[in-house]
Amino acid sequence: MTKTTRVLLVEDDDDVRDSLEFLLTEAPDVDLVGSFRTGGDAVEALEAGLRAHVALVDLGLPDMRGQDLIRDLRGLDPALDAVVLTIHEDRDNLMDAFRAGATGYLLKDSAYEHVVARVQEAHAGGAPMSPSIARRVVAELGTESKSPLTPREGEVLELLTRGFSYREAGRALGIGVGTVQGHIKAIYRKLEVSSKAEATAEAYRRGLVR
Repeated sequence: MTKTTRVLLVEDDDDVRDSLEFLLTEAPDVDLVGSFRTGGDAVEALEAGLRAHVALVDLGLPDMRGQDLIRDLRGLDPALDAVVLTIHEDRDNLMDAFRAGATGYLLKDSAYEHVVARVQEAHAGGAPMSPSIARRVVAELGTESKSPLTPREGEVLELLTRGFSYREAGRALGIGVGTVQGHIKAIYRKLEVSSKAEATAEAYRRGLVR
């Protein structure tokens, strides 16, 4: 017997939200338990006891980043699967969403009729992604597999190549300046460089940052 998938929708575009509400409401084995225009309203609903299996989340919300909403929702309900539905397919939005806890990433240019199948896929334990997003994730994993750096060292390096100071990088990552300096020493040693400029050049040469 097919399990009913309880879905929470967060989308600020009225036309898009109306279309998705219709598809999700009419679909068998799907229960649209909440539909919200803002992230704050969705958070309040979960705080009040609303529960869903899958949250379908837009990234461009009027009151917060979708990635921050995903982090908040999963903090309230760790069992919740969050699937992004967005127009954004750039690396930063993509990786930030997965770091926040997203289990799927769909582009709005995909046919809406596939959305129901995708949320059911997430509920069944899958990781639904638009084809172009899946290709990008595979490329990212290929880059990471060649990297001599730990994930945290990679994050520090990327911030430095974007012009962050040690203090700014530490603040962005929630770590102390001393910890950042320790990561920098490890990065220099692993990349066999002795300065920020050399580390940046080597990082781009190896494809460790983009």
